Amino acid sequence: MKILLPFLAFMVSAFSLKAQPDKKRGGIAVSVGAAVNYYYGRSDRNFDKFENDRVNWQINGMLGFTLGRDKNDHRTILGCFGSFGLNNANTITRIFDDQDYITAATSQSANNSSYQVEGGLFIAEMVRISTGVGQQMFNKQVIATSDLFDLEATSLKYNSTTVGFNFNVGAVGLLINCNFNYGRDYIKTIINPSAGINIRF
Repeated sequence: MKILLPFLAFMVSAFSLKAQPDKKRGGIAVSVGAAVNYYYGRSDRNFDKFENDRVNWQINGMLGFTLGRDKNDHRTILGCFGSFGLNNANTITRIFDDQDYITAATSQSANNSSYQVEGGLFIAEMVRISTGVGQQMFNKQVIATSDLFDLEATSLKYNSTTVGFNFNVGAVGLLINCNFNYGRDYIKTIINPSAGINIRF
């Protein structure tokens, strides 16, 4: 986080200088879409096959300020990125396992909401670099680790960083993102790649 923020500030300055003057200076950029994500989990775990119960859905959105345009009229945007998703019971079980949490619950809900809010850059409408915070919700239950005991836990909070690529065809874009969740209530970093489409305005 300490390295990423100065890097983002540098990228804003660099791309603002290199971009052509914006034809709609001060223009607002908006996009909305949906994606499917795959709970990969901890990067130190071996993974050798696709598992259907790791697949979840999310809705994505961006609200941004156009910094400039390149010679091909692609915008560089300083944006706020948000996502809202539903994670299945098996994903929640894996999150507890990957973070070394013990739960007293015998089963998990089939629909567990999560959200992430990040700020960052959308460079030339192709590359996304952003960071922020997120939260995973679940039914009230007792959870414990070696240094935590919560009788009424309903969520886990974490830091969130995303690196992604966007391939545009007119107003529609294909998104491929890799999201990293770490810190706060998370002991280990987990990885959630996703793919989806969005509509740009």
